[in-house]
Amino acid sequence: MIRAAGKLFEEKGYQGASVRDIADAVGMTSGSFFYHFATKEDVLFAVMEGAMRQGLDVVTKKLEEACSAREQLRALVLGHLEGLHSEYGYAHKVWLREWCQISPEKRAPLEALSQTYRDTWLQVLAKVKNEGLIAADIALFRRMTVGALNWTVHWVHNPTPEQLQALAVDFVRAFLNEPKPEGATVTEFKARKCKVNDSCSVG
Repeated sequence: MIRAAGKLFEEKGYQGASVRDIADAVGMTSGSFFYHFATKEDVLFAVMEGAMRQGLDVVTKKLEEACSAREQLRALVLGHLEGLHSEYGYAHKVWLREWCQISPEKRAPLEALSQTYRDTWLQVLAKVKNEGLIAADIALFRRMTVGALNWTVHWVHNPTPEQLQALAVDFVRAFLNEPKPEGATVTEFKARKCKVNDSCSVG
């Protein structure tokens, strides 16, 4: 139900997706919905919390396998890309677009998870800076980096795991202002085919 609700929130918006829509998507009655969640806001909270916890789990596991500061940065970049382009990628749009639908008194757990994710990035970037790989302020560098990764939802479509791995390598080189090795290629993605009246973006 959480996944179905998340996709509906992405497609129709929180206000546009009704409890009946969510119930219909999973083959249950509207009354049965309230057996699982007290309100529609509660299922929105579950969409956001589940996605953030999954994202943290992914990057934590990848960081455990990375030794150097540079490799830890690549692990973060790859983990973030995988989250954006996974079957749960809809949650990113929902988080950004529907945050204000979560009442202030319910935001604390989500804000704590978000802060943990930011802190993870800042800890790695501090190591990257200490090794002389960047000179910029790490808080600003994090915003720039994450912003660039987030924008890939507009120009990277249905990537394979191998393409995401290659893209992570390309991004790290770009972020660290490193020259492209001789003979290396930059990952290219085809433009998405759009239907008439569709709104879409290409890189």
